[in-house]
Parts: sequence; C-alpha cells; structure tokens
Amino acid sequence: MVKNYLLWLLTAIFAFQAAVFTVGIVQCGRHGGLEACPEIGRRYEQTFSVMIATVLSLLTGTSITKEGE
Repeated sequence: MVKNYLLWLLTAIFAFQAAVFTVGIVQCGRHGGLEACPEIGRRYEQTFSVMIATVLSLLTGTSITKEGE
C-alpha cells in the first residue's frame, strides 16, 4: 500500500516537473528566449532533484523494512 502511494507520488512529481518546465520555457520564449532565462536548465534540475531523491529513498526504505519483518 505504501509502495503504491510512493510510486504515485513519484509519478505526480514527474508530471508536475514537466508542467513547470513547459511553463518556464514558454515564458522565457515570450520574453527573449535563453537570453532572458540563461539558467533555466540548472534551476529545473536543482528544484526537483531533491524531491525525486526523497521519494526514491523512501521507496528503498520501505523495501528494506518489508524484507526485515
């Protein structure tokens, strides 16, 4: 049950990540392209890498806990 929830959470993070990146690219395109937002790729990576790492570590932790019971 917890594992399914965490997998859905990971899916939601990826979907949200794609939506935010798309909005960012569109807004940068409207306001001068990469000259207006030269670091959008780095910020994109930094913003979501912690969320993804947290969910993946929780998945690993639940697998270890289930095996130890």
